Amino acid sequence: ILLSCGTWRRGGAVIAREVLILIVLFTSGFSSTVAQFKVHTSGTPVTAIYGQYTVLRCSFTVQDASSLEGLVINWQRVETEEVVYSYYYGKEQLSRQSSRYSGRTSLFLEELKHGNASMKLERGRAEDAGQYKCFVSNIKGSDQDTLSLIFAAFYKEPDFFIQLRPSGAVFKFETQGYPKASVSWYNEENEDISPLSETLYQQSGDGLYLLQSILEIGDANRSSSYTFRLRNDELHHSVSRTFVLSIEMKTSEAHARNRWLLAVTLLIAEFLIILVLVRAVYK
Repeated sequence: ILLSCGTWRRGGAVIAREVLILIVLFTSGFSSTVAQFKVHTSGTPVTAIYGQYTVLRCSFTVQDASSLEGLVINWQRVETEEVVYSYYYGKEQLSRQSSRYSGRTSLFLEELKHGNASMKLERGRAEDAGQYKCFVSNIKGSDQDTLSLIFAAFYKEPDFFIQLRPSGAVFKFETQGYPKASVSWYNEENEDISPLSETLYQQSGDGLYLLQSILEIGDANRSSSYTFRLRNDELHHSVSRTFVLSIEMKTSEAHARNRWLLAVTLLIAEFLIILVLVRAVYK
């Protein structure tokens, strides 16, 4: 601070004010440097697919090489506060990790210098769905952010069963996936006959839904086609199967069998009549 001697005595207050301004500027500059350290996750929910790996993206501010000094990265479940993954001063802290995530999580260690704190979660499960928190700390500061993880599973190729009855037929499709899918049935005129069907869901031990959809047709006296459709909106995945119920061969076989039975019956009746007549003559 350069002040003339003439202003030194009467400018004491001025000097104090100048010093105060400098202190405030220095302090605010230091605060802005610390405030620049930020942690960001993906703004949209992430989908984990059953049995596949998922990357939960997280990044932090990197200013220089010192940003890796004292680096701590902690991934945690928000709902249960379970430790999903912990990285402390250059080493993993697996002893703190929840057993549910043992052997399924890792960081991209070579990307830490670029501020990449993303976590790879392998072999996705239904129980993985929920809120996750990414916490990062180093000598520059600390911050955290959260993201949502959604679970989904592609529905398997459905198994088809058919049961013929005297009054009609019963069709059943079975498959497995997640979450609950929308199911519809159509006849050969492409009319929605879903109200005639019943769809059941049963959740298995791995969290997937076992889907059974049953359609009962009362009129099975002619050949006709039917279509089964399933849609998993979470994965934008659809399954459509069309099958034809052909009863012409079965009907002709039944007619042939009936004609044969009728012929045999007539022969037996004719034989009995002849036998009665012969016995009557010889009496």
